[in-house]
Amino acid sequence: MESIQSMKQKIRALKKQKVEISAAAPHRKKVKRIQRKVKLLKRQTRQLGRAAKVAAAAKAAEAAVVAAAAKAAPVTPPAETPPAAG
Repeated sequence: MESIQSMKQKIRALKKQKVEISAAAPHRKKVKRIQRKVKLLKRQTRQLGRAAKVAAAAKAAEAAVVAAAAKAAPVTPPAETPPAAG
């Protein structure tokens, strides 16, 4: 799976390509194809962003549970054993 940043770079490159095609000689099929690719990349970027957000929230919740458990059960030092008589 690609990272969000690499997808955004691809989107920028496709947009530049679209501008170049439009400036030279507007070729509808090529422009439509590029627009479709940009649309799909944007969708994937949004999905990856949501997945990353959910993963971060789950990690934070897990850390909170661990912290709460540690706070609820304070660590007691082990009782000292009396020295052996002898």
